[in-house]
Amino acid sequence: MPTSTTPRYAELAEILRAQIRSGELPPGSAMPTEAQLAKRFAVSRFTVREALARLQAEGFILRRRGSGTVIASATPVLRQSLPDLRAILQYAAASRFEIELPRPVALSRRAAACLGREPGERWIGVRGLRRLDVPPLTLAVTEAYLHPRFAPVADQLRSGHEALFHQLGRLAGLALGRVTQEIRACAATAAEAEALGIARRAPCLRIVRHYFDTGGTLAEMSCSVHPGERFSYTMTIDP
Repeated sequence: MPTSTTPRYAELAEILRAQIRSGELPPGSAMPTEAQLAKRFAVSRFTVREALARLQAEGFILRRRGSGTVIASATPVLRQSLPDLRAILQYAAASRFEIELPRPVALSRRAAACLGREPGERWIGVRGLRRLDVPPLTLAVTEAYLHPRFAPVADQLRSGHEALFHQLGRLAGLALGRVTQEIRACAATAAEAEALGIARRAPCLRIVRHYFDTGGTLAEMSCSVHPGERFSYTMTIDP
């Protein structure tokens, strides 16, 4: 580690940040463990934790209990927590989610990078379109992934106005503990543009959500792409 008046955790954060930006640590890959980083850079575990906390706050990495730390993005993103689940339930009730038949899938490299997971992980894939009935309008194209433990009830999931996690609660007793949400600006891919009826590379918002049960285990995750003019996110902050 270089010697300067800069705190060592800040120096380590800058080194790791540079490795992420250069592609040495690409999005979707696993970050070395705290012990490995401490040994490699001859610093304490406390210094490593502080450096990783800074990278997490900047959106470069995702840290999840039981699944380690993964590289989320080569550029910083803004992360906001949901205050409760009412907004998601209201959104689901006001629109219809038309799903394809759920099926076991292995996460592609693109999906893994978007969701902050490892390529090849086995999940239950649920693809679909979220639509408004009146006026007829496609709001989003969504790729959702359910934990394999829900395989026995996956074929009972139905299109409609009920959120997937709500259906899993009814069908499999899922007790939701918390939800994390990340919103990023993006350009529509050719497939997304065709599904949404917009121009390729049109400005969109990509919303990534991770749903955890009360024990902290990841139960569901989703990646939804909304045309920019069809989605508005409002947040109230009380002093």
